[in-house]
Amino acid sequence: MAVPTPYTSTVRVPLPEEADIARVIGDGYDPDTTLHVVKMFAGTHDMYPALMGMVKAVFGASGIDARHREVIILRAASVLNCPYEWQANKQMAANAGLTEAEISSLAADGTVEGIDQEYTLLARATDELLKTGTLTDPTLRSLLDAFGDVGTRKYVTTIAWFSMLSLFLNGTRVPMETTDKIGSRTSPLS
Repeated sequence: MAVPTPYTSTVRVPLPEEADIARVIGDGYDPDTTLHVVKMFAGTHDMYPALMGMVKAVFGASGIDARHREVIILRAASVLNCPYEWQANKQMAANAGLTEAEISSLAADGTVEGIDQEYTLLARATDELLKTGTLTDPTLRSLLDAFGDVGTRKYVTTIAWFSMLSLFLNGTRVPMETTDKIGSRTSPLS
């Protein structure tokens, strides 16, 4: 694992036409601030409400620390070599309060070490779920001890969501964002 590499493929799913995006998203659509991932979601037409519902659930879940969520996102991006997710969320992670050293550690080959214990636990859980499809008993026990039953369910759901999202982004090859478009965001919704 490492910082994800840019797409080298020449075939990609194009972003939908602006008129199509506006029709699906509705009155709140602003082409200058809407992230490319949301635009690509709009291209799924009838699946868009469910996809955005999940985005709202993951980014609005009570009891979930934004830094924890960003640890999961960046580790998933590293494990699944998802350059869009890494590029957009590196800035969002900094905006949420992760340091450059913490962000860099999430691209480590092997075990993530040397940062907050909760961050390393979430990185380990992300590694296990994405590489083996399950959690080891010690990791699951540690999640339950650290976050309780409800928190553990939410974090496992968050890992699963960013696995699916990374696969969607890689499969469609969503174009990168500009850093100024991310600005001070900690969510694709803001």
